[in-house]
Amino acid sequence: MIEEGPPSTEQDRTVGGVEIDVPAGLIARRSPQYRRLHGLAPGTEWETHADWLARVHPDDRVRAERVLEQALSGSGDVYESEYRIIRPSDGDVRWILARANVLRDETGRALRVVGTHVDITEARRTETSLREMEAMLAQFAEASSEVLSIRDAKTLRWVFISSAFEEVFGLTRKAALAGDTLANWTGLILPEDRADTLERLERVRGGERMIFNYRIRRPTDQEVRWLRETAFPIRDSAGRIVRIGGVGRDTTEIVLGLQQLSESEDRLRAAVEVGRLALWDWNIRTDEVSWSDEQFRIEGYAIGSIAPSYAAWAARVHPDDLAGAEAAIARARESGEDYACDFRTVHPDGSIHWCSARGRFVYEGGEAVRMIGAMVDTTHQRESEERQSVLVGELQHRTRNLMAVIQAIADQTARSCEGMDTFVQRFRERLSALGRVQGLLSKLEDGARVTFDELLRAELAAHGALDEPGRVTLSGSSDIALKSGTVQILCLGVHELATNAVKHGALGQPQGRLDVRWSVESGAEGWPQKLRMEWRESGVSMSPGARSRRGAGRELIERALPYQLQTPVEFELLPDGLRCVILIPLPSPGSSQS
Repeated sequence: MIEEGPPSTEQDRTVGGVEIDVPAGLIARRSPQYRRLHGLAPGTEWETHADWLARVHPDDRVRAERVLEQALSGSGDVYESEYRIIRPSDGDVRWILARANVLRDETGRALRVVGTHVDITEARRTETSLREMEAMLAQFAEASSEVLSIRDAKTLRWVFISSAFEEVFGLTRKAALAGDTLANWTGLILPEDRADTLERLERVRGGERMIFNYRIRRPTDQEVRWLRETAFPIRDSAGRIVRIGGVGRDTTEIVLGLQQLSESEDRLRAAVEVGRLALWDWNIRTDEVSWSDEQFRIEGYAIGSIAPSYAAWAARVHPDDLAGAEAAIARARESGEDYACDFRTVHPDGSIHWCSARGRFVYEGGEAVRMIGAMVDTTHQRESEERQSVLVGELQHRTRNLMAVIQAIADQTARSCEGMDTFVQRFRERLSALGRVQGLLSKLEDGARVTFDELLRAELAAHGALDEPGRVTLSGSSDIALKSGTVQILCLGVHELATNAVKHGALGQPQGRLDVRWSVESGAEGWPQKLRMEWRESGVSMSPGARSRRGAGRELIERALPYQLQTPVEFELLPDGLRCVILIPLPSPGSSQS
């Protein structure tokens, strides 16, 4: 008996020799390696066929014995069989690959079987695992909404595509895998995307992993779809790239969503820019702040010149408004209500700007973690409101003055008229003059004034005095602005002069001429400038009682005008017509008073 030592090599543990004597009843002579492989205790070299069959797994016995019988009864020289055994030493199940040569006599009867037993358990397990893995991968590929594909690295043709391909590409797998699969695929890609897509695949064939986007047009509905593909090289055991794997995802909805989001952002950005809306976002935990461009402008900073911060905002708030603005922030943060506050900012050039700010806090676990808001510059609106208030006050003042003037005109007209018909006619004429000057005043823009030239020409035109060229001469500057408070009474004075000229003077006689000249006279130190107007009529045939005649018009010129304007008025009747000089106070430069 041969004494057995421990196995010296890996082969001693996995390969064992055996020799079977067929005529002796299949008695087998076993090597020490065989006995270790089968988990047998050291002992005799021989065993019976029944001993071997007892170790064969019950599920494999019939098949294993049938294969052996077929080998012995046949005419072949090779015997090969795979089956499982249960080792007596530890109960472990092992896969055995039995390979042997069948030795026969001259009649073909099997005499001996000489061969080896090889333990292929690990290979079998690996194979089983691979089959299970392939089955799971097949199930995964069929269930996945992404298109899984495998290409031949040399031809770039598909060898496998998952079922999701049909829904995404709108083409059956059978049609896609028929013939030239590469042409089938590129035919679906939009022409403008083909070259770039194929260039990416070439780079994968060279060993790179690529992620790229391309568009296809589905043959079923002609719809264009966006795909995002991840392609990678697959290598064999020698490191050669033999396959290209691909994972394709339909990203159409994502792309369209991003496009819509981008368009929405563009619209919002345009609205913010057009509306001059300043936006801020304050991360309270990190104290990081982001500003829109308009926020920089409203705060008086050059865009990007500083890092936005709470301190940078506070530094620009007017000192008188800072405490109130910060208190409003604290109240909104504590109460959870929206923040709303109007305050002033002071720019580096000293200019004051009004701002209206609105904001809201965001909370997590009851803690304020963020504040977002918007702000607009309301300086122009504030100034407009102030101007409107001044204009309303001016309108009320003018209305009171106008009512007083109308009352005075009515009283004077009534005293100088002998009957109601004359009163109505003269009263209407004087009201018309007032209406003309009110028309001039109503057309003025904010801060503008009526000029003397406008007033004079409007009144003369109303009397038809400008219809005959050469009869009336006007000489003077056209940009002399009048004080608002003097316009109405001066208009009435010019109206009376023109009315008198039409009835009794230069505008009512064929040979009469009217010359009106005006200029600015500088006042003494501390006194305003004055407009000097000289009204001179000539070529008038004076009636005998003209010098003694004193109507309401002359009363207004000689008495009302000096009283209202606080300046002297010269009124004299010369042999050939009237001469009247009126001094009219002018507003001081830059003055906004009436």
